[in-house]
Amino acid sequence: MKAIKLLFTISLISLILSSGAVQLHAQTVTKTDTACYTKEQIDQSEIATFRDKWLPHEYLPISENLVYLDLGILLLMMMAGIWFVRKNKPAKWLTWLAIFTLVYLGILRGGCICPMGLTSNMVMGILNPYMISFAGLIMFMAPLIIALFIGRIFCTAGCPLGAVQHLLYRRKKTLRLPEKVNRYLKIAPILVLLATIFFAVKGTLYLACELDPYKPLFFTGKAWFEQGIAAVAGRPMEPRLLLSFGIFGWSYLAVTLVAGYWIERPFCRLLCPYSAMLGVISLVSFRRRTIDRAKCTYCNACVKPCPTQAISISKKQDIQKVSGYDCIQCNRCSDSCRFGAIKS
Repeated sequence: MKAIKLLFTISLISLILSSGAVQLHAQTVTKTDTACYTKEQIDQSEIATFRDKWLPHEYLPISENLVYLDLGILLLMMMAGIWFVRKNKPAKWLTWLAIFTLVYLGILRGGCICPMGLTSNMVMGILNPYMISFAGLIMFMAPLIIALFIGRIFCTAGCPLGAVQHLLYRRKKTLRLPEKVNRYLKIAPILVLLATIFFAVKGTLYLACELDPYKPLFFTGKAWFEQGIAAVAGRPMEPRLLLSFGIFGWSYLAVTLVAGYWIERPFCRLLCPYSAMLGVISLVSFRRRTIDRAKCTYCNACVKPCPTQAISISKKQDIQKVSGYDCIQCNRCSDSCRFGAIKS
């Protein structure tokens, strides 16, 4: 009997303790659930911290003001280039413009003012006007309008693709293409332009953008710049440096850079469709670079440094001319002429 009473007592105590534990657990769960789902009890700062730490950041479209800033800088650089050419300033002044173009428009802005992309975008904009912005239209038209007055200054002072090739120049290393080969190769960018228009109309391929070899350099440079800014701001984007494109893209860039070391501006002369348009307009430019026949001594000092083989001088054939189609207004020929025979 005593054993039964003892067992009953132990069972009653256990039941009471169990009931208290269950009630305590229920209160805890209720409090936890309330903390999870009731807005009044949520610490908003903790949620914001959690969200910023684990969720991907939202990347908004480029601000329209920033696009107009790029356009303004492009116009200022071309105006400076026009002044350097008209005043016959040393070629190194234009080289500084090319450096700024490469750093700002090429690296910091990812090559955003790209003649390749502008060509495809403008064709698509003609077919679908809502796809082209006013700033994009001005970016496309401004270098062409300026070329009508003074020639292809954009290729030297405003194009990030041209800036890379301009800075690769090595006078003692540059090889001149045979005259016939150089003449026939001028057809290539015209064919690329026609193909770009065809594929853009079909809406199947942005050919000009696909042919741009400098995209890995520009996109990766911009990514690294943005990573650096984010790290300084205390909000790093990625734990490692980002790399754009694959082995083919980087190989294509490497081949183009090596070719550009030996052959001046291979991309501008062989593939760029925008250069073909600039060249055609420059043929009827109001102010083209010319050679003063009275001052020229046929020394050919201006022929070698010309990056596009635009100058033809022959005493035997009595030739003294500068091709408006090829000349990119870099001032290297006027730097080399000791008799002041080059007029711009």
